[in-house]
Amino acid sequence: MDYRQLQLFLAMAERLNLSHAAEAMSMTQPGLSKSMQRLQLELGTRLYHRRGRGIELTEAGRALLRHAKLIEAQLADARSEVVGIAGGKTGHARIGAGPSWLSRHLPESIARMIAQHPNVRFTVDTGFPDRLIGRLRLGELDIVVGALPDNRVDPDLRFMRLSSDIIRVVGRKEHPLVRKRDRSLADYAAHYWILPGRQELVRQRLIRAFVQAGMPEPTIAVETDSLSLKLAALRMTDCLGLTTTQILSQEEAHGVVALDHEALQFRREAGIISRRHADLSPSVKLVVAELRKIAVRYGPN
Repeated sequence: MDYRQLQLFLAMAERLNLSHAAEAMSMTQPGLSKSMQRLQLELGTRLYHRRGRGIELTEAGRALLRHAKLIEAQLADARSEVVGIAGGKTGHARIGAGPSWLSRHLPESIARMIAQHPNVRFTVDTGFPDRLIGRLRLGELDIVVGALPDNRVDPDLRFMRLSSDIIRVVGRKEHPLVRKRDRSLADYAAHYWILPGRQELVRQRLIRAFVQAGMPEPTIAVETDSLSLKLAALRMTDCLGLTTTQILSQEEAHGVVALDHEALQFRREAGIISRRHADLSPSVKLVVAELRKIAVRYGPN
């Protein structure tokens, strides 16, 4: 299998149409079909089946597509780094960051990098880890900085722990629960919640706490990955949410307070996630080094 075959397969797999792929690659459809037949013979398996005017990838085809995208991403990284070096630039760091890291550690590390290595360029994507890790797997991000999953046995990813924090229930400082003593889980269940998507670990933990206590799942009023929207909505309503102790100490959380219940406090570990089989570029290694220094200086949260 050579790189040209991989490019042709990628064009076909992304479009799921031989004619469109052939046109995009400036070749005839019979020529593309012959190249794909040779690739399938070489690999000893079918990569796709014809379906009407299009095609459908097999399980093997989907696996090859995933690896082909990673190879393309790695080659793009190599080109960017080499061109950057030739042009006097140090490189480009593509970072995915969870909400709590955007307000503290990551801005500080980027500021230090800009001061010491002014030619490094940064692209920062935001959101909760599940979505960001998906982009990392596809090679669209170099690292993800945020909450680490409970299960860290993954053949494709590496995990580096940097800090830990407590996730707490929060609401506005005039919230009715502030004045209530001996709050029960039923008191929390009576309110609407602002939570991230169902796939996020913090939401799964909250739901599990209610279900294990024999109570229904909390009612979700707003589902969002936006920290700023969540904090603003909490200040304006009697909804409840979840955030870290670190976020509560920040100015942006002004007017929002902890409304603790022992069954609804969760320890969270955070750090850096990267692809196991990809070498980090020099610029990304510098970012990682800065983040580690900052985490050591602040210590456990």
